[in-house]
Amino acid sequence: MPGIRLGKILGIRVSVDYTWFIVFALFAWSLSAGYFPQHVPGLTRPEYLLMGAVAALLLFICVLIHELSHSYVSNLLGLGIDEITLFIFGGVARLSREPDDAKTELKIAVAGPVASLVLAGLFFLLREVMDRVTDAPVISEVIGFLVFINLALLIFNMIPGFPLDGGRVLRALWWMKTGDLKRSTRVASRIGKGFAAFLIVMGFFQLASGYFIQGLWGILIGAFLRSAAESTYKQTLIKTALQSVKVSDVMTRNVLTIEENMPLRHAVENFFFTHHFVGFPVTSVMGRVVGFLALGDVRAIPREKWDSTPIKDVMRKLSAENTVSPQDSALTVLTRMANDNVGRYPVMENNELVGIISRRDIMKTMEFKSELEG
Repeated sequence: MPGIRLGKILGIRVSVDYTWFIVFALFAWSLSAGYFPQHVPGLTRPEYLLMGAVAALLLFICVLIHELSHSYVSNLLGLGIDEITLFIFGGVARLSREPDDAKTELKIAVAGPVASLVLAGLFFLLREVMDRVTDAPVISEVIGFLVFINLALLIFNMIPGFPLDGGRVLRALWWMKTGDLKRSTRVASRIGKGFAAFLIVMGFFQLASGYFIQGLWGILIGAFLRSAAESTYKQTLIKTALQSVKVSDVMTRNVLTIEENMPLRHAVENFFFTHHFVGFPVTSVMGRVVGFLALGDVRAIPREKWDSTPIKDVMRKLSAENTVSPQDSALTVLTRMANDNVGRYPVMENNELVGIISRRDIMKTMEFKSELEG
């Protein structure tokens, strides 16, 4: 998952998406230009900018705690989240698998809102204590903003539409009632897209009325939610269709191989151009599979060197990282392909090549199962 890694917290790797910096700057600017001048008048522009930056950074920490709560509960329940990538208003977790039942989904979904509620209460108490023992309106107002924003995040996240926490709660309850994960996800996703459309329309109305900052935020958040709702539903369709499919069910068994001592030009003219595949397993002179040659590997070599470069000098050597087993889950392999940015893997069993599986093989199977199962 793209982003800048910050380190590990509670055993979970934390990354920040590159877009976070853009949104962070926009959010800090909007606070310094609108929110804080209204609540603490009479300060200089640099002071407002500092308040905006500090408040935006503290908001990020609150969002981090919110997302870590989801991930920590997920790990306690055995779902194996090892990394989350954060945006300014939320995050995306890398799950090893989806919840197996509605109750597990419900526990994970409510963990974040509970964390936001606790944070709002702690900041409220802190502000009350500070206001009684000292006169520091700037600090008090920043803390007051954190009370407001955590309550706002709580209310916003509990709207019953994907990908918000409220949408996941709705999906869990609907799933609990009907036993149909796909249908439950479709309902929550449609509500999420409807709410996103409402935010976008209201954003344009606010822009037309002269409320530039509010309108811009409405459009940006609405567009993000709509995209996330759609992608979450598609991911659920894929996972539902592939949950019981193994590599052996979809792999190609009659595999073309290339001998490692052949020159690259031989591979290009007699395999890539002839069979139109993007990769081939490579064998030794004894017939043992020793590597894999992909089209990208060939492209890295200048054309004039194709005749003098043997395939073994270019191929990727076989390892556990670039092979799969016939018993592996097709869904797990598809996730690996996305993470490794590859299109196919050799399938090995007892150190023998038994097939090859491609992203196209898995997606075609998913499409057929989705069509047949409605």
